[in-house]
Amino acid sequence: MTKYAPPVFYNGSCLKKRGSEGYRGCFVYYELYMDAFFLENFCLDFLLLFLTGIAAKLPIRFGRMAVGAAFGGLCSCLLLFLFPGEGGLLFPAALAMALLMVKGSYQIPFGQRKRLLRSTAVFFGMAFLLGGVLPVLRLGFTLPVILSSIAGTALIYAALRLKEKWKYETENLTEVTLFWNGRQKKLFALRDTGNRLVDPYFGKPVAVVEYQAVKELFNQKTKVLWIPYQTVGKQSGCLPGICLDCLFINRDGEEKKIDRPIVAVSKETLNGAGRYQMILPSTLIDD
Repeated sequence: MTKYAPPVFYNGSCLKKRGSEGYRGCFVYYELYMDAFFLENFCLDFLLLFLTGIAAKLPIRFGRMAVGAAFGGLCSCLLLFLFPGEGGLLFPAALAMALLMVKGSYQIPFGQRKRLLRSTAVFFGMAFLLGGVLPVLRLGFTLPVILSSIAGTALIYAALRLKEKWKYETENLTEVTLFWNGRQKKLFALRDTGNRLVDPYFGKPVAVVEYQAVKELFNQKTKVLWIPYQTVGKQSGCLPGICLDCLFINRDGEEKKIDRPIVAVSKETLNGAGRYQMILPSTLIDD
């Protein structure tokens, strides 16, 4: 470990000696371990960047955040080593550090000044929000405390993301009825703006349905169209597509009929919670 011990002089409560014109002061000497100081600042900066990403709804990349937090911890160590006791340099240096950390962590170009300054302001807001907690933590700052803080923040983040996902699904759920060859099947579908699947023959939007939800609707003689697909994760392949007789969409009490829609049948579960069994492209509903 590296020791660094700048002397600190306290004279705010100095007492004047009797019979003397001078003041009695005292020097306080303490030891600071640079590696522990860096680790502390790294963890706190990482936590602040994480909270900033949640509050400002920025794309969170843990690797970039770790690099940004390491940059902040290194700069804090350099400032302490090069300019001990220079309080006037702290605010402009902290402003520059925060600006660069936010820019690097969330890839915000300097050309987007308003977005960069707004995100940096959120970073400082999070720092002030934690300002009442951090001094207490510093009295007994240990690695378990740091890890507990990060774990607690991660749980809060996961809960917020789950809440947003649940809200989105609730607002975009609709009841649908599929008709094919004299049979019908009711199920719940999710209106998805990200579904860009189209059939390669006519360019019509294609819905996706779970096989388990409609397996009794079709038989082995059903004619299929093979629909090529590619996911965000670069997974690609073909799904069997079936042209239905019609599809009824019940949304907000209004029923809409779609003639001859094409649905792609997937053997994978579309929603782990079972809230919906079909994904509808938004163009199919909004047209």
